[in-house]
Amino acid sequence: MADLHSCYYGENQNNLIQAVESNQPDLVFFIGDIIDDKMPNNNAYITLQRLSRKYPAYYVFGNHEFYTGKIEQIRQKVSSLGVRVLFGEQAEIVIKGNRLIIKGLSDPETDNVEYNRQLKMIQVNDTDEFTFLLAHRPERTDDYNQIQHDLVLSGHAHGGHWRIPKILPGIYAPNQGLFPRYTSGFYQLKNSKMLVSRGLNRENIKIPRLYNPPELIILEIANS
Repeated sequence: MADLHSCYYGENQNNLIQAVESNQPDLVFFIGDIIDDKMPNNNAYITLQRLSRKYPAYYVFGNHEFYTGKIEQIRQKVSSLGVRVLFGEQAEIVIKGNRLIIKGLSDPETDNVEYNRQLKMIQVNDTDEFTFLLAHRPERTDDYNQIQHDLVLSGHAHGGHWRIPKILPGIYAPNQGLFPRYTSGFYQLKNSKMLVSRGLNRENIKIPRLYNPPELIILEIANS
């Protein structure tokens, strides 16, 4: 899930938690802007804690986590809740007998030296196992093409805010501007695919959604 922005999803976050639990996932990914710089963060921490108790959970930071100016405190807090923060790192997990690689890249809002360090650290795989790349911003495809992976999971674009079904896939997205290219769904990259979530935020965005409901993606990976 992406772009929660510390929003409220029912008492004790029950609406969101129940939506996840009803699908019985094997893993939960948090793809940035889960914590917001202008909202109280208790809702976000409740979500992280409740889901990490039941499922392996992985998190990469978006731009709004960096906007808080408290990234190390957030990193420690999120980790203490049982969520694995990937800071230019990769993790391995076996699900139903299948070994998966999960790579995480922080938002470019971190400084350039750190961002480039993370890019270098996760460029190459030493196996042929299916590999996820968690990275908040979808427009950074040139960077993602440098990293060996099978599927990028991203957010940030908020679905392009205003959409007209079958005609306009979004009028505006952060860092892409007007009529953005990457807003929702699957896209083909050089050697992989990218899946962009419209995100879940609903309370604190400057541009209201139009024909663009919040989205929780349930992804099924089938054996080939």
